[in-house]
Amino acid sequence: MNKSRVPFPWPLMRFWLARILPIWLGMALIIFLFQIAVCGIVHDNEKVKALLQMLDMLPSFIKSMLGGETLQLGNISALIAIGYQHPLVMILFMLYAVGVPNGLLAGEVQQGTMELILSRRVTKIQVYTCAALITMAGMFMMVIVMFLGTVAATHIYEFNPPVPLNCFFKTAVNAGLMASAVGGISLMLSAGLRRSVAMTVTIGYLVLMYFTDFIAEWWPWLSFLKPTTLFQYIGSYEIFALHRWPLQDMGVLAAVLVTTTVIGAIFWCRRDIAN
Repeated sequence: MNKSRVPFPWPLMRFWLARILPIWLGMALIIFLFQIAVCGIVHDNEKVKALLQMLDMLPSFIKSMLGGETLQLGNISALIAIGYQHPLVMILFMLYAVGVPNGLLAGEVQQGTMELILSRRVTKIQVYTCAALITMAGMFMMVIVMFLGTVAATHIYEFNPPVPLNCFFKTAVNAGLMASAVGGISLMLSAGLRRSVAMTVTIGYLVLMYFTDFIAEWWPWLSFLKPTTLFQYIGSYEIFALHRWPLQDMGVLAAVLVTTTVIGAIFWCRRDIAN
């Protein structure tokens, strides 16, 4: 007997999007306005001097995390890039990456509503695909909104020399790929673990990866750990110094994204929803 093909569950996708969209819009708005605020500070030479004087008083590892020797008066790109790696921005990305896939997969399982969802004409892989699309697209589009904040600021303030928006666009695309890879890791863990365990492991991994990145930057003995953190593959040097796409870094991030998403799908399809 031939089985009829199960249509994609667009009602489930719309329901989850309606639930996630207000949270996403709030985070995106904060990131957008924050980039404009950073450009507003950088635009004023007196404020830039005050900012650099404040940064000089910080420990060396913090200055290295924010840009190191590139943070100089006149290096507008490096100063604006502070807003792309500010702790506030990183926290918002982490909250979305951890909260959304855990809420849509592990959360629904724990609450018992996943059994109700799967009792309808829908497959497990389709449910997983809905959660994956919302997670990846949300992370990537949030980075694009961050870039649009920089674009808006260049129309509000006048910069001399002009801000190289093409470099920031490349940075946004690469950072969006990295954010999606982080979402893939979180999705993989939420597909195979209980909600509390998945959130704990994901947060612990992201915090460890974040601190490993900047500690290895100023401590030569730990430099061998750089390739283990996704933040290492932003490709800022190739983008701003060599003016080219960081294709090798993007390839690594794409490989992490595809691998974690596929493994997560396997975990999810084999998971006993009743437990």
